[in-house]
Amino acid sequence: MVAWQDPSVVAICASVYSQNAIFLLGFFGFHIVFRPDIEWSLITRKRRFTPALASIIPYLWGRYAILVALFFFVIQDLLNYRIACDVAYKSLAFLGSSASFCSTLNLGIRSYIIWRDMNKIVVWMLSAACVGHAALVGVQGVQSVASTWSEQAHSCVVIHSSNVTMFTFYLYTVLMDLTILILTICGLWRKSALRSDIGTSLSEQCLWYCAATFLVNIPAAVLPILNLNVIMNVMLSMSATTVSVIMSSAAVLSLQPDHATNGDTTISTAVGHRDVRERARRHALGIALGHSRSHQVTLTTNIVLDGLEVNSSEVYQSFDVTTSRKSTEAPGAP
Repeated sequence: MVAWQDPSVVAICASVYSQNAIFLLGFFGFHIVFRPDIEWSLITRKRRFTPALASIIPYLWGRYAILVALFFFVIQDLLNYRIACDVAYKSLAFLGSSASFCSTLNLGIRSYIIWRDMNKIVVWMLSAACVGHAALVGVQGVQSVASTWSEQAHSCVVIHSSNVTMFTFYLYTVLMDLTILILTICGLWRKSALRSDIGTSLSEQCLWYCAATFLVNIPAAVLPILNLNVIMNVMLSMSATTVSVIMSSAAVLSLQPDHATNGDTTISTAVGHRDVRERARRHALGIALGHSRSHQVTLTTNIVLDGLEVNSSEVYQSFDVTTSRKSTEAPGAP
């Protein structure tokens, strides 16, 4: 058997951990460089940051928190400058944990939108679960690792890692992801929107996100319980967080339109003229339609429907929707 506590084995584990961090920095950096859609639209002011865009804050924080954590760890490990190791490593643990939390929150916001007008108890329970997850981020940052400067290695070395704290955090993350998947599918099913275009898209994205994060978060939760050594306890933590952020970002970006004339964070979908019931089902997801005869209608859930023309009277009769009509209509309109 491997003597995991042997100093030479610990040193090998630390070397593997450092090389893994370099790989993850390159892998995630590639993702950032080639998928800067939201960031670029904010920089070029095609998308203006408004209170309605508050939902992209977890998206942005998650991406750049893990990027900063990976970059700082790699640079410090390569240059070997003497720093306040314990403060630095606790900060890195907080950034990584917060990125993982934001990845889950990106999907949790969708479940909140689906359930907010259907069952307040579910909304409050989901909100409380998110608060609990955020609290664990703080605990993870404070207790997960302890580090000090080593004169022999001329670098920071981990002297303690809390296996119980890490196990609790990653297990909670897995359970949160599973809960959000169930709530999303059940909510769409109750609103008879599961088979709609947007319902299929949301449920499939949640399913793939959970499948990918389970593959990385479960091993990240198991290793701390084995408590092989201080490095093995955290060996898969960066990998789990990086994969979670990439999958979550892909889910958010897949709902962006090919163009963003208003610069809103949107879910883009084409709607046929006859498909009134499908559009009304989207309203059942908690979407307040802003009716217009223009080519684009912006919705409160950051969804944009292109070429939308809805007969308001049909929507009134079927779903009791209150809409505002423009004073003038296109020629030939009923």
